[in-house]
Amino acid sequence: MQPDATQAFPSAMESTIVVASNRGPVSFDRDRSGELISQRGAGGLVTALSGVFFRDDTTWVAAAMTEGDRAVAVEGYEIDPDSHQRVRFVVIPPERYEAYYNQMANRILWFVHHYLWDTARTPTFDEHTEATWQGFVEANRAFALALAEEGDRDPVYLIQDYHLSLVPAMLRELRPDARIVHFTHTPFAGATYLRILPAHMRDAILRGMAGADVVGFQARTWVESFLLSVRDLPGFRVLRGGRFAVGDRIATARAFPVAVSAHSIRETAAKPETKRVRRELKAWKGAARLLLRVDRLEPSKNILRGFLAYELFLRSNPSWQGRVKFLALFSPSREALPEYQAYGDDCLAEVERINKELATEAWQPIEVRIQEDYGYAVGAYGLYDALLVNPVYDGMNLVAMEGPLVNRHGALILSRNAGAYGRLRKHALTVNPFDIRETADAIRDALDMPEEDRKRRGRGLSRTVQAHTPPLWLASQLEALDQVRLPPD
Repeated sequence: MQPDATQAFPSAMESTIVVASNRGPVSFDRDRSGELISQRGAGGLVTALSGVFFRDDTTWVAAAMTEGDRAVAVEGYEIDPDSHQRVRFVVIPPERYEAYYNQMANRILWFVHHYLWDTARTPTFDEHTEATWQGFVEANRAFALALAEEGDRDPVYLIQDYHLSLVPAMLRELRPDARIVHFTHTPFAGATYLRILPAHMRDAILRGMAGADVVGFQARTWVESFLLSVRDLPGFRVLRGGRFAVGDRIATARAFPVAVSAHSIRETAAKPETKRVRRELKAWKGAARLLLRVDRLEPSKNILRGFLAYELFLRSNPSWQGRVKFLALFSPSREALPEYQAYGDDCLAEVERINKELATEAWQPIEVRIQEDYGYAVGAYGLYDALLVNPVYDGMNLVAMEGPLVNRHGALILSRNAGAYGRLRKHALTVNPFDIRETADAIRDALDMPEEDRKRRGRGLSRTVQAHTPPLWLASQLEALDQVRLPPD
């Protein structure tokens, strides 16, 4: 049964919203007395989606991560009863969650969409991979069933990211008339690279995402990658303007670059504890210039090449030795996965080597701090002379947008493979993330840049980021949904 495009729905802008993502906006743990306490959910996706909760009547469906989450899963949790904002948790058995999240999503899908495999050696797919895939399928089905139960109010479903790529088609089977948006926050692999996946997995992912009315990505490049792959599927036709046909149903694939909240980050910057961090870092920095990076400690962020580029800069420009400090703030990421452990160890070993070879009694080239502390990062944002954002590939990269909201005098060194490049390239120093010579030269140019030029670029970055807000990001997707659901002329 196909959805009836003529069925009378309220505008998507006026409808109930149901968000689905692996992580939710809050998580629960028990305190020493056994009482359940909530805290803000972690991760870039939660940060990006925080703006959707400006709307009344919103439900967020997420996987139960903790024992506390599972304890409140039965009845859900009212974030704000007055505006009907609530969280509903999907309970996935631990073994299945391991297959779905750590193995399939993080070790396979994350790697394919970020082009991270050393294809001469990895990956190799076998019977274990098939068992992992089945866990992924069943976890996606659990989400689809939970979402279908929210369908009595004719909501708009906003299904988030590659973890839930099968959900739109599954939900479409359960609720044929459902209005569905699927948004991918990561890059999307090119058609040739995506063929590394076993054919049935690749096809299921594409068909799953195509179950949505609107398939959203961070950048036009990822839209084109998706459409090139969809073009090869039996029963699919790619039309003009990003539209595609699945049988007699029309859907659309479009870029909706995510936005960050200037108010939220500036509110954090104004807190006493953030100001204290900034004073401490200012004293630590002294008269030196500051090169900053803020990242999760994981392979797609290209941390290792960033350190090698900085070393090359110092050796090529010895007059800067002793006059610049590199502060690298990392949050731990997926520490249970051996690929992430090995990459983190390699990065820290490189820091140790560079510091050993170049440090003096009065100066250490690189300072690394590994901690989950958003306020600390915001405090550091206010001080950098140059911010290094050089991922190998990135769906958007929130750091590239957050930094200029706090700091209007610093330069941004930005990878051309970050989704943020399309929005910020006019005011940034852009680099090929694989070219450490070009990156080293960009570090030099950022630090040598006249103060007025740096401020001009910083103001341009700040204005550009502020021109795009989370409510506008959401509204553009809802408008696209209304447009694609219009009956044909």
